[in-house]
Amino acid sequence: MASWPEAGLGQMYRLIDSLPTQLVESADLAGLAEVQPLADGTGRLVLCGMGGSAIAGDLVQPLLKSGRISLTVWRDYGLPHWVAADDLVLCCSYSGHTEETLSAVAEAGRRGCQRVAITSGGEVAAIAARDHFPVVTLPGGLPPRASLGYGLGALTRVLDRLGVIDGSGGRIHAAVETLRAANESRREPMAGDQAPAEDTEGNISPGALAEVLAGSTAVIYTAGSEAHGVGIRLKAQLNENSKVPALVAAFPELDHNDLVGWCLSPEMRDKFVLLILRGDDDNERIASRVEITRDLLWDEFADIHEIRSTADSPLGRVLSLVQYGDYLSCHLARLGGVDPIPVTRITKLKNALG
Repeated sequence: MASWPEAGLGQMYRLIDSLPTQLVESADLAGLAEVQPLADGTGRLVLCGMGGSAIAGDLVQPLLKSGRISLTVWRDYGLPHWVAADDLVLCCSYSGHTEETLSAVAEAGRRGCQRVAITSGGEVAAIAARDHFPVVTLPGGLPPRASLGYGLGALTRVLDRLGVIDGSGGRIHAAVETLRAANESRREPMAGDQAPAEDTEGNISPGALAEVLAGSTAVIYTAGSEAHGVGIRLKAQLNENSKVPALVAAFPELDHNDLVGWCLSPEMRDKFVLLILRGDDDNERIASRVEITRDLLWDEFADIHEIRSTADSPLGRVLSLVQYGDYLSCHLARLGGVDPIPVTRITKLKNALG
């Protein structure tokens, strides 16, 4: 039995721990049965969302590699200029009140697009009821970033019902088994316990890596599509849970710019730690770039760590890396003495926008 810390830190640990449970429970979300296969002639899929509501669209990309339809994630007001009436817009807002997403919902209606909503309620659900398009309802009352299991599970199952992917239940089941196997080794330490040296996949454990990162800034490099969305997620989790800045860049693009920028003075180098995230889909050339880049930057960082998932399925590898990063962010919050739940500046920003 886990010994949970108190207050906000304990709450976030419990929410991270619930990721596999959320994925299982996503099978029973209201509204899934209303989602019908794509109409003939449907062009593209566009997922509109922000923050924790958008990240599922990045994380499912490896599942779409063999499909005929692309999924673009749109983090802005309105819609891209190329979205037309034969496209389907996935309207994702955990609260149902995200103003950027609401503007996309309205624009999709004006252009005559098919729409499907994934939300816990709010204005998005009200518009769906008014305009008669499907809405998959998520459990409410959670920090949006801590509802990923519901949101990603819902999106994966929606894509299955649309006919874009298949076997969503089996994919999610395999991922859940991976997450449950790793949960215990990654959730420690939570209350001052000694961090294990490694997790179940042979990586430095999240608790031990948090000790390395304490007082430093994480620079996150991602290799392969299984890792790219995870890098975005990890940066956001470090920002919101740990209350620290982080940087993220992707191979191979980073070898055309970011690689050159690390020419810091010796005293500055101690302030940055390089994390390289990898799944199992980086090709031979990307693998070579990772090795050469690491060698070139070896003296530019206080430390370099590679985090890799060896799970048996693409979704399992993606979510294993997500789980690792989520625990890392909470361990770092514990070391920094901060409450991972509040996002005070975001609240003040929304209030100022009125």
